[in-house]
Amino acid sequence: MKSSTRAFLAHFVLTLLIGCAMGCQSAEMKANEGEGERIYYAVEINGVLCGYTVMDTSSTVIDGEVRMVLKEEVFVMVSALGSEFNTELLLTYHLDPGTGKFTYHDSKLHQGRVELDSKIQIEGDSARMTSSLDEKPIVTALPEDVVLENTLFFPHLVKDFVVEGAREKVYQVYEVREAEIQKTTYTKAGTETLELAGKNYEALVLDELNQKTGLKVRWWIDTQSGEVLKADLPINRQIYRADQTVRKQIAVAALDENIFVRTNEAIADVKAISYMKVSASIEPTGLWVTEESLNVPGQRFTGTVAENVIEGVFEIEHPRYDGSDAPPFPPDFSGDASLKEYLEASDFIEADDPVLVAKAREITEGSEDAWEAARRLGGWVSKNIGYAIPGGMTARKTYDMREGECGAHSLLLAGFCRGVGIPARVVWGAMYTPNHGGSFGQHGWNEIYMGEAGWVPVDATASEIDFIDCGHIRLGVLQSPSTAFNGRKMEILDYRAGSLAMGHVGEDVPVKYAPYVGNYDFPGEKPMRVLVEGGKLAVEIPGKMVLAFDDPNEEGEWRCTLSDRLYCRFGKSDAGRVENLQLHELIALPRSGESEEKAEDVPEKFKPYLGKYRLSMLNAEFTVGYVGKSLAVYNPLEKKTVGLRLPDENGRWVDEFNKNRVFFDIDGEGNVTAMNIDSKNIFAKQD
Repeated sequence: MKSSTRAFLAHFVLTLLIGCAMGCQSAEMKANEGEGERIYYAVEINGVLCGYTVMDTSSTVIDGEVRMVLKEEVFVMVSALGSEFNTELLLTYHLDPGTGKFTYHDSKLHQGRVELDSKIQIEGDSARMTSSLDEKPIVTALPEDVVLENTLFFPHLVKDFVVEGAREKVYQVYEVREAEIQKTTYTKAGTETLELAGKNYEALVLDELNQKTGLKVRWWIDTQSGEVLKADLPINRQIYRADQTVRKQIAVAALDENIFVRTNEAIADVKAISYMKVSASIEPTGLWVTEESLNVPGQRFTGTVAENVIEGVFEIEHPRYDGSDAPPFPPDFSGDASLKEYLEASDFIEADDPVLVAKAREITEGSEDAWEAARRLGGWVSKNIGYAIPGGMTARKTYDMREGECGAHSLLLAGFCRGVGIPARVVWGAMYTPNHGGSFGQHGWNEIYMGEAGWVPVDATASEIDFIDCGHIRLGVLQSPSTAFNGRKMEILDYRAGSLAMGHVGEDVPVKYAPYVGNYDFPGEKPMRVLVEGGKLAVEIPGKMVLAFDDPNEEGEWRCTLSDRLYCRFGKSDAGRVENLQLHELIALPRSGESEEKAEDVPEKFKPYLGKYRLSMLNAEFTVGYVGKSLAVYNPLEKKTVGLRLPDENGRWVDEFNKNRVFFDIDGEGNVTAMNIDSKNIFAKQD
């Protein structure tokens, strides 16, 4: 079934933090000489050489001052949840050759279908940042002792730790990703001799700790030039000096082991989890956590937090809000100053965007109260935004692309809610998933303010539009692009999921399920199992997960409790004996472009469907054309065209092999917005 849950499992993958830990030869000398050099660095993730950095240095004169110019190109290849995508990052710095401080910096990020640009100009005692996220500039006041770090060299660290012999020092660093001043502590870990790219270096080893985000990096810095030789970053990432051959050696690095932390229990009906107790070891980045901040309504933490390392036990038991005493709609929270930031637009949540506001008003028109309005908005996001990595990065981009990961879903829902006056925020942490036989995956969701009921958690990505299951562990409100869960160990101590409780070793099979229970053929050594768990029929996919299914509807479809885009049927003989299990996955491909085919000879009834449809998880664009008096789909992955039979009365097309069904989403104005492929795999029942 390949990765049948990738379309709805919730994980939060933000921009890779790869634009750092690079170096150069003595920057001051080269700027004065007007010379330049090309330098190479390798990028490894989980021990896989998956990327490189090419750096070109030169010197120039700007406003009568000598400046070093650094142009940096970063390229990384990764995969996550079955999707492969590249990250390309282009950076430019103008540097003071003596201090290493930058006076100008720009950044261009290209990741999947996402592009983000930003520029920072130092003007006297302030930094002015503009970006493609917001036309309005961000101006940050700079203190006298500010450190304007670059990705090249760090003469201030050599001065303080080598020349003056410091053991630890706190700096006021201007963080370019967030356009703000953040306190950062450097601690000397020792010295070391390194051999990199055929050369030996004497390195100062420093540990960095960002006191706002909790981000930790170990640096190796050349004691002579201040050059960064190597860096170890969170989530098993390493960057080090290399040579030009690195460009031909890279391969795709899988991020799944960074996203998931395997645990000790396999729970099929995830949405039914009503209580969970988890022993956890976590080292998050993105915000500074405390024991107090981890204790919130519905979640109790007992343990310790030291330098942003969490060691302890979480107990999660969220009561479900029934809408009692919900605020009227539209609400008025203008008198509560504490809610102001959750009603306004921000870099990633364009709550004042006219398109988003108009759509939110359309969705919520006629709502009896704010809770009904919020549920409508969550339902729209859940139904209309497909799952894809990487995501839309902002609320508006997610709306336009009609796809994204859990962060994208959450940003859009927050933008919708704020657009109609309902306070909303994005929170993050981890969510229990059935992946890998049971695991916790990095995840983001929403909290929506409901007056006297306070902040109510909901999860549109998981189709939990008016509640969250108790497999969610909350670490805090989203604040930083450097957000990462970084789980070390997660052990479930106790749980309840519907009628299932921890320690359950089996249950009697109800008569209605008996014909379906058993083993089914599956590629590999182990068969696929159909069993009963927690009072529901469940399917165990060997080495992958256990999924629970609701009883069949009138059409004989058993819908997965985790997502209605996954369902199964059972094929029976003439005598009524179960012969096979048919697993279906509904794969949504948002429309991405118009057809290049000439439409003169195409009948009018077929013209609306012609066009390009994008499958982001495989970075492929399918084309629907007109062939042989019907529609046909060109599959770029297999490089072949598959014809479609004319649709039935429900608008379902079937491919020429009578295997997969296809149907199209059409908006209120008659425009085709997406193509859906109902992919089917059949597994024979064993005797």
